[in-house]
Amino acid sequence: MTRSDHKHRLVVIGDSLSQGFMSGAIHRTDISYPVFVADALGVRSSFVVPDFSGQGGLPLNLEKLLGDLGDKFGRAINWWEVVPVLALLQWKLDLVEDYWERGKGSKAHYQVAVCNNLAVWGFEVRDALTVTEGACRRAIPTPRDNPLKQVPEMPMYRTARRVLNPTFGGERTEWSQIRSATALATEGGIENLVIALGANNALGTVISLHIEYSKDEDLHRMPHERSANLYLPEHFEILYADLAHAVDQVEAKRVFVATVPHVTIPPLTRGVSPHGSALQDGYYEFYTRPWIWDEVFDPDRHQHLTREEARRIDEIIDSYNEIIRRTARQRGWFVFDLCKLLDDLAFRRSNGQPKYKAPAGLTEALRDHEGLNYLVSSDGGVRLDSRFIRSDNSTPGRLIKGGIFSLDGVHPTTIGYSLIADLLVKTMKKAKVEFPDDGELPWNSIVQMDTLINNPPSMLSSLRDCLAFFDKHGLLSSILEHFE
Repeated sequence: MTRSDHKHRLVVIGDSLSQGFMSGAIHRTDISYPVFVADALGVRSSFVVPDFSGQGGLPLNLEKLLGDLGDKFGRAINWWEVVPVLALLQWKLDLVEDYWERGKGSKAHYQVAVCNNLAVWGFEVRDALTVTEGACRRAIPTPRDNPLKQVPEMPMYRTARRVLNPTFGGERTEWSQIRSATALATEGGIENLVIALGANNALGTVISLHIEYSKDEDLHRMPHERSANLYLPEHFEILYADLAHAVDQVEAKRVFVATVPHVTIPPLTRGVSPHGSALQDGYYEFYTRPWIWDEVFDPDRHQHLTREEARRIDEIIDSYNEIIRRTARQRGWFVFDLCKLLDDLAFRRSNGQPKYKAPAGLTEALRDHEGLNYLVSSDGGVRLDSRFIRSDNSTPGRLIKGGIFSLDGVHPTTIGYSLIADLLVKTMKKAKVEFPDDGELPWNSIVQMDTLINNPPSMLSSLRDCLAFFDKHGLLSSILEHFE
């Protein structure tokens, strides 16, 4: 067993990608790339994570919802089933809203220890310094039962409260992510501190399909007070410098920082080129919702980003990453390149020829899994990609597309998260971090835990009709607005 002079071998400050957000909800906090890395370090049992298991998670678990609908109505929604489907949806949504706004999910939690995984979905760079449980509590309005908008109100703040101070009292009331990490460092030291922030300083562009550049005042606002969804590089540099100074004060032995992925690659947006060639320098003519197919897309009717806007977003993210790399060089930090990982996984942008090669352990685990060995080709390639997940009409439960991203089109599946874990472990090894058993990830367990790959909801075989139905009745928009 590897020994360390530091009590905490791994502490993580980040956003949804580090928390383990999946298919519209934070639910299984034991399924995240930090947990897989903690397992490889041999410290899984002492790696503290918050609990969000109630009612499928927060704000809304699309995998669970689609599974419940599929169990009752089958693979497609027929016209005569619209009323009972809507009734079931309303009942399910009401249960979730009641649980997190007024029920058990709104109450203090028994957990006493400070979390090792301090990530909170939706957090931008500044939030690691300023958002606290107390600030969230003061911002959340009095709960009210809204029959038209049945998604828990201010779900990100509700999540932050449960991560930063689950007991809702005591000295941690005004602790931020950084302050919480400092407490862990004080009580026994931090060997490896991971900082993975910045994606949400640009992600809102592809959620809302418009660009709202940051202003000076956004540097001092709380999340619910901001309208910006794309931070200018000069603003990002100010925020990251403040974060870096605060991280220095934590005095972790090693610091690992993630680059920001290009947000136009995940299948939340779908590239279409109705007026010309499919790709131009890797970019489509327009980027719209994934449920709008090529033959029906109309730029005068459908929300979209243009090729030039998508390219501009990625160029600004490239500026973020140069700031992150420069900061890391100046401080002796280590960079794990999430941006390159996602670029290498990109399927449609690479004309169906992604550069990424799956880890041997994952390939072997899939090949050894009786129900998933079809995902390994005869030449040893893994048939999982970055497109929106689809299952076969003729063979229910068998994937024909996707598998890296979950049903919200932004966040990875369990297997997708394992690829981030694999990248971080390799980066940590280069930084001379010692691992028992050579840091091998628990690949067989990871494959078995991926419920979306093992048992995809039956409605995925009628994805187009399913998404169009949800969009027509406002469910998708009500979920997406909470990600901005």
